[in-house]
Amino acid sequence: MKLLIPYARNLVAAAMFFIAPVEGSAQTREPLVMIFAGDVVLSENVENFVGDRTGYVFELWKPGKEADVFMANLEHPVTTATERVEKKFNFKMHPRYGATLLDAGITLVNTANNHIFDFGLQGMEDTMRFLDSLGIAYTGLGRNLAEARKPVVIRKKGWTVGFLGYFGGGEYSASKNRPGFAPRYARFMVEDIRRLKKGVEYVVVNLHWGVERAPEPEDWQIQLAHRLVDAGADLIVGHHPHVLQGIEQYRGSTIAYSLGNFVFGGNSRHTYETGVLKVTLGQGDPRVELVPVSVVRWQPRPSAEPVRGEVLELVRERSRNFASHPFSTGAQE
Repeated sequence: MKLLIPYARNLVAAAMFFIAPVEGSAQTREPLVMIFAGDVVLSENVENFVGDRTGYVFELWKPGKEADVFMANLEHPVTTATERVEKKFNFKMHPRYGATLLDAGITLVNTANNHIFDFGLQGMEDTMRFLDSLGIAYTGLGRNLAEARKPVVIRKKGWTVGFLGYFGGGEYSASKNRPGFAPRYARFMVEDIRRLKKGVEYVVVNLHWGVERAPEPEDWQIQLAHRLVDAGADLIVGHHPHVLQGIEQYRGSTIAYSLGNFVFGGNSRHTYETGVLKVTLGQGDPRVELVPVSVVRWQPRPSAEPVRGEVLELVRERSRNFASHPFSTGAQE
């Protein structure tokens, strides 16, 4: 597994289970490129700013055009419901911004997070129906617990990759007979990873976790991430803290504890630096790179120097405390 932070640059098909067409074979397959982003909130301030200009946010950069798979954390329901859950912040995305998700080239989203239930069961059910209508797959949400825990499996260019997503627990987590998100219970996750690993080559686990604004993960997160890698996870993608945290390589797998905000309309801060993770499956070990991203008035694009170097150095510094973090700083390897 190469983790690069360079200085220069089967199963039953269901709503929660997406199988893309098989392309190529194990003998002739081409490299598979995947991009992972953190929190996406296309509501509140973004909505007020762009109005009906659904092509505005990704006008300068469409990550999905540069990858075979583009995944982000969708940090709200997609609904026109008006009955809010009682909490400090409630987010929702109007269905018209589905065009923005498609414009970005988003393949699938994680929906297991602390805002997916902001408009109750109706909001979650509306979200599932809407994403199904767009052809965007989603992890971590279902009409019952079994569906919420079901993986998305993508078969493309001869590769088979499985995706899972989880968040906390509580009232709006899915149960045997009720819709909700997949709860972040270690027993469930280990079972799901081991089962999925039998049928795919690469397992990606999305975890919505951690402390907001914390520059480093807590000890329990590191312990849990290691346990999931031991069960078979190849990549763990974290989000929720709203800031970039360190990246660890553990037993050949990569753990990105937090990818921070990608496009986040939950507050009025519209210009900031962040990053996405680019993973390439090809001959030899997977190639994992952090790509610094500059967001200006909610429009993301790859960062230019000197900002690019500053973002990479920040993540390098926040990775130093891990027991094992042998990522490269070379531009070409």
